Amino acid sequence: MNTISRRQFLKLASSVGLGIAIAPLNLDAATTKNIDHLWKDANDAPMLFDVTEYGTLSVADYPEPKFRNDVYDINSDWQQSPSTLALAANSCIPLSWFAADLHREALEIKYQSAQDSLYALIGCPSAVIKIMSNARKNWGDSDCPEVVQAWLEKLNPTDFEDAVVAVKGWLDAEPNWSYECEYFDDCANGQSAALSFFRTIDHDSISGIEIEIVEGEHPGSTYYAAELVMDPDEANAIAIRDGVPLRFRRVS
Repeated sequence: MNTISRRQFLKLASSVGLGIAIAPLNLDAATTKNIDHLWKDANDAPMLFDVTEYGTLSVADYPEPKFRNDVYDINSDWQQSPSTLALAANSCIPLSWFAADLHREALEIKYQSAQDSLYALIGCPSAVIKIMSNARKNWGDSDCPEVVQAWLEKLNPTDFEDAVVAVKGWLDAEPNWSYECEYFDDCANGQSAALSFFRTIDHDSISGIEIEIVEGEHPGSTYYAAELVMDPDEANAIAIRDGVPLRFRRVS
């Protein structure tokens, strides 16, 4: 592998947080000597991937996520203003679902309050029902992203504060592992980190180590992974022979 390929490999390994401990160094500006030194260090402590019986790869000993904060990289300024909160919701689909739930709850509170006031004012149930039916239509549909987005952007200070508390609670809770997993960030867990790495790397730089990228086994599938499609021992032998800082171990 030439210096350019090594440089690209090390940059990728560093960017996805894998096992190579790279000193604070601008890899773009690093000299060939620097790159060679880092490459030697990388081969002394190569990246380790777990391989299941089906070939699915995961970064070994990768810290597994527990809460939504671990799996969604939401812009850190999301709680600065209604507009930044709206942008955050727009950038994260599961958060947009939660925002829609907040909008729905706010509408119900608003609806109940208005209905009670109308009953007290006019005392005619049929008239109140008709008025409130029209009002609900005018207040917008919580299932419409544009409606929810506009509502977030116009939150008053009190309602914005309440929304921030609610979103913090949502982020500090466990995700729904069944239907949120496909929206996790690229390096949310060991399997997705391995996928991100092998999806991006120049496979010519690891020629002989057979990796396949699986992006859904069938329509509707949420299985996305990098798979080793050869014997792990054989892959390790090739990596050692060619000086590629990758190793693979079987897991049950």
